[in-house]
Amino acid sequence: AVSDLDRSVEWYTRFLGEGPVLRKVWEPGYVGEIVGYPECSLDCAIWRLPNNTLLELIQYLAPPPARVDMETYNVGNAHLCLETEDIEADYERLRGHAEFRSAEPVEIPWGPYKGGRVCYLRDPDGISVELMQQPPGGPNLED
Repeated sequence: AVSDLDRSVEWYTRFLGEGPVLRKVWEPGYVGEIVGYPECSLDCAIWRLPNNTLLELIQYLAPPPARVDMETYNVGNAHLCLETEDIEADYERLRGHAEFRSAEPVEIPWGPYKGGRVCYLRDPDGISVELMQQPPGGPNLED
């Protein structure tokens, strides 16, 4: 859920390099029944990601949303992890556009992703997004 879908569409379009494949407002009806808010109205944008994955951003128009503390360590908060082929190029492309949590991508020193590189950044609402470049040869799930 985002606070301003227009702002988030602009940000994620730049971040992902393409715009959403769908932008639509869902008025009260079946969506409210699904989420448990009968008078629910949502403004949604959907992007296609690799491997038949979708990213859906939602701005609740009704009921009116409230802000929560977006720190990643808080229970219930999640993050979006996306794989990249060239983390250095993405880091440079997004510099000045995203709030990075580290001064540069960090090399992973141990575990199944040893030798990979990773960085966290924040979207306009403070949602954590992780970019990961796999280690050469892919993860070692035996570690």
